Amino acid sequence: MAIDSNKESKKKIYRIVTRFCIAIVILAACYFGYYKYQQSKIKFQSPEGFSVEVNTKDLTVVGTKWLEAYTEQYRRKYVTRNQKIIEYSINNIEVKETNVIQVDFSIVPKKLDERSTYNWDGIVEENKIKSQWVLWFKEETTSKGTFVYTVTKLQRPAGYDLEKYQTSGKKERDEYKHEYEDEIPYENQQYTYKIENTILYVSYDKGNTWEEVPVPLETLVAVGDGRPYYNKLQEKSYVITPEKTAFVYGGTRENPLIMVHSENRGITWKTSEISKNLDSTRVKFCSFPTATIGYVIATGGRAMSQEGQIIYKTTNGGDTWKEVGAGPSTWLLQSAGFIDENLGFMSYPRVEGAVTNFYRTQDGGKTFEPIILPVHKEEWMGATFEPFIQPETPYVENGQLFLLVGQGQQGDFKGGTVMAKYKSEDRGKTWSFVELVEPPSKEIG
Repeated sequence: MAIDSNKESKKKIYRIVTRFCIAIVILAACYFGYYKYQQSKIKFQSPEGFSVEVNTKDLTVVGTKWLEAYTEQYRRKYVTRNQKIIEYSINNIEVKETNVIQVDFSIVPKKLDERSTYNWDGIVEENKIKSQWVLWFKEETTSKGTFVYTVTKLQRPAGYDLEKYQTSGKKERDEYKHEYEDEIPYENQQYTYKIENTILYVSYDKGNTWEEVPVPLETLVAVGDGRPYYNKLQEKSYVITPEKTAFVYGGTRENPLIMVHSENRGITWKTSEISKNLDSTRVKFCSFPTATIGYVIATGGRAMSQEGQIIYKTTNGGDTWKEVGAGPSTWLLQSAGFIDENLGFMSYPRVEGAVTNFYRTQDGGKTFEPIILPVHKEEWMGATFEPFIQPETPYVENGQLFLLVGQGQQGDFKGGTVMAKYKSEDRGKTWSFVELVEPPSKEIG
């Protein structure tokens, strides 16, 4: 009987313990379910659109109150461990402009990991996440006389600085300075020039010695149509050789078209007037086939993509000039020059439907004939096309006449820089393709 009583007592205890455990499990499950339910009700509002109501317009106070209210979302009960914030602190608040502040703050999350760092757009230092937010506020006045500040945009300081740089006009000023004003190193070639401290110099010995050109830079680079460059000269607007050094400038309302030239390597200079009739010159091209015979081709009177061109000639080394002809087209002149006393070329942009954009004169610019270049096709990335459309001025090399044809401003074949080289056996009347070449180095000062 005693044994049976003992067994019955153990069973009773077991049932009680079992029921207790079941109750504990049920209570735990209920609590877990309730906890999860409470967590499911938590909705986090993003910074953009989050508002705070204050009774001051002091942006430092506004930023403090706003961050306190915003982080309160993450400091409440039932927030998951992955999102929970234990504490936060403000390190600095800087007013950037009207209703824009930068808040530097730190937070200590319950769980410090890569995800939480990413969510707060910060970096980890000393077991804290340090963040910098630039907040743009919209301000509204309530009927109670208080103010509601709502964040309309959140940025990192770098993003804010970039946006202000792009919208303040500083970017355009810097780009202008870089393109038009910043000094450019001269290239190491026999006859060259440089612009240094707003003075133009020429060299005949690869830059070992320099001679100053006695014309103010501002006068030299002024154009009657377009923006002037203060760090380089217009290509082909000058000639630098031991026998003849010449720079063409002017053609504006302030100055007639003028040439300054030297026959003794820049030791002495002479100035001559080419024309008083131009006041809106866009480009000018200068060439001296001999020390005494030279040409200047200047454009003017641009209207949209049309302009006129006038050809001037000297037979006494540039001392006096005479108008001898005009360009064969009214499209914007791209390149021009004379090879000898009578042979010259002029090129224009390619125009859809036009017979050609390349012309030749053999009577010193009095008359011109159109030159049709043979089409050179290329295959690239599975397509066949004709990339070479923009002729330059032909040049003589080892007694032979060559021509480089570029791709124009929109060309992108092999990066847009490769050019087609042509050769002529009949003084430029006809041409044949030779090879593809990289563009020659452009002399810049």
